[in-house]
Amino acid sequence: MDNLNVQFHVSVLTVPSFVSADQFPQWLRREALAIQELSEDNSLTILRLFLAARIKEAWGRKKLDVLLQAITDKYPHIFRVEMVVIDNQLNIDEKELIQSEAEKELAQILETVKQFQELKIAKSKLH
Repeated sequence: MDNLNVQFHVSVLTVPSFVSADQFPQWLRREALAIQELSEDNSLTILRLFLAARIKEAWGRKKLDVLLQAITDKYPHIFRVEMVVIDNQLNIDEKELIQSEAEKELAQILETVKQFQELKIAKSKLH
């Protein structure tokens, strides 16, 4: 089995307080486009969207699911969108901490995949 030739990244987005519920889909599409345009050919991004409760309430879960799915459908470098509802906007320190923790979590996942691949290769050599 070949090693994965893909680089994974995590991008943390928080909806600014000046973005209204009506402006939210356009804002999200612009942010997603920027991530897509900055992506390298062999990269995939997990987008962690910290969404203000006021926007979630205005949109509802079903409409949000459709919007988030449309983002992953339209932008091939965005692997998935994870949504976390928050009451207050995050400050820069909180964003940096979340980004750091996300990168550590991603590194652990990739290490697990690597170990699984190595185990599978070792087992195939025994047969």
